[in-house]
Amino acid sequence: MAFDAERWHDFYVMSGGAAAALAGLLFVAMSLHARTVMSNLFYRNRAVGMLTSLTTQLLLSAAVLVPDQPVRLLGAEVAAASLFWLGVALRAIFAREPGAGSIPISRFRMWAEVVAGLTWNALFIVSGLSLLTEIGAGLYVLAVVMVFAFGWNIYVAWVLMTEISE
Repeated sequence: MAFDAERWHDFYVMSGGAAAALAGLLFVAMSLHARTVMSNLFYRNRAVGMLTSLTTQLLLSAAVLVPDQPVRLLGAEVAAASLFWLGVALRAIFAREPGAGSIPISRFRMWAEVVAGLTWNALFIVSGLSLLTEIGAGLYVLAVVMVFAFGWNIYVAWVLMTEISE
């Protein structure tokens, strides 16, 4: 079952639908505070990150649902997405833009977010490699990645909305 996408059909229909619905709701929420979000780099990066993450979930759900797609091709798609997100994470950790108008957050929260993000990235890479090589837990690991991403996006949406309203 770890490599049989057909048996995961319902999970990925639910996952893709949920990602699309959440992205739509976030567009509405962000549009209500568009001026605040767009005028602050920190808020803007959080909003773009959430929407990009949800779009990735939607596209990966669609990729799993492509009829008769070879598992290794799916693995290549997942691996490519995971490398994209690793690049995003590394850029967020190491790139500093002086005078960008960021919002100060506690050191604990900053490191908790870094550790959570890198853990998610590691699982994401493992899922892609597992599907690519057809060794390991394949779609089970990708399912964990998807659930983790939903939790992360809900957390970031909540944090962003509370930061904007302060």
